[in-house]
Amino acid sequence: MLTVRHAFSGFSVDDLDAAESFYRDTLALTVRRTAMGLEIDATGGSPVFVYPKGDAHEPASFTILNLVVPDVGAAVAELVGRGVEPLRYPDFPHDEDGVVRSTDPAQGPTIAWFADPAGNVLSLVEE
Repeated sequence: MLTVRHAFSGFSVDDLDAAESFYRDTLALTVRRTAMGLEIDATGGSPVFVYPKGDAHEPASFTILNLVVPDVGAAVAELVGRGVEPLRYPDFPHDEDGVVRSTDPAQGPTIAWFADPAGNVLSLVEE
């Protein structure tokens, strides 16, 4: 039997300093530099590991981190004010702010996407 003490997710970036600044200063998350990379604590106890790959980094073709917020529209406005632009996907009906608003939870959440400096896709998901 496999005994698991805890688990964490991880993803790569091409520039650890840029990632540290983005996650700490732009997203205002708790970031700790380690010998291997960064630990991002977005939830008060579930760290995400970010590791450098330099020129070998390729941005993920999927959402690598979902941040659950009480109001996606307000969070998008705050990030736009900090220089972050929402991503818009052609198959989704975005509003003028880049938010896909759900009126039926069975059809999916209210959500918006954006990218970190390494091109990795993150989302804001409404509670």
